Amino acid sequence: MAFSILYWANYTAGTKKLSRKSEIAVHSDHVLRFIYDQEASYVRGVVQASMRDRSYNVTISLGTNYNVENSTCECVNGQDKCHHKASLLLYGYKNVSKTDVRQSWVKNPKSVPPRQTKTMEDLFPAADRFVNYRLASS
Repeated sequence: MAFSILYWANYTAGTKKLSRKSEIAVHSDHVLRFIYDQEASYVRGVVQASMRDRSYNVTISLGTNYNVENSTCECVNGQDKCHHKASLLLYGYKNVSKTDVRQSWVKNPKSVPPRQTKTMEDLFPAADRFVNYRLASS
């Protein structure tokens, strides 16, 4: 999972109106720009206002335990909780996939021990009764 729904759930906990307005904003494509930096633990974006021809810049610092550490929005409620921030968090959950997030692989694959090849006899050893049968018939 690249972006957890728990960020949105914790941010909107106890505020049904906030969660509903953010769902409507995401469904109505009001999130115009979205940037997620997993290493720096922040989300930035531009969210269109509900009823106006205006958009707001939103920045969210993600904290531990899926909580929002710090956030700003240019709207009137920007210093407090607003549905622009909530919609950015919900948008992240619905649209960020594992392939969108920077991945890491083993740095030195030569340091990994090579796999040992196994033969069919190693994988499927002969049962004792067949071994005894061959010895008895010779």
